[in-house]
Amino acid sequence: MPDLEMSCMQCKDVFLYTEKEQGIFYQRNMMPPQRCPKCRSKKAAASANAPARFDIVCDHCGKHDHVPFQPKVGRSVLCKDCHQANKSRVRFA
Repeated sequence: MPDLEMSCMQCKDVFLYTEKEQGIFYQRNMMPPQRCPKCRSKKAAASANAPARFDIVCDHCGKHDHVPFQPKVGRSVLCKDCHQANKSRVRFA
């Protein structure tokens, strides 16, 4: 199956429906997506049962970000980028 270019029904942008995604959708017996990944994630975040997001300021770089948990007082909190960098550094240390 080759990669397919599809048009998003919401924002009208063209997005790539990869061979890997096609396999996943086929295995789960799902219809092909009608929205691009960006619009899909926006729709999922806007749903009623979406987890709450909390605004944070990264203790490492100072960047503003959102996390899916309530930060605890006295515990450091990292943005997504710093968390990924820290996770990969720990894995290979």
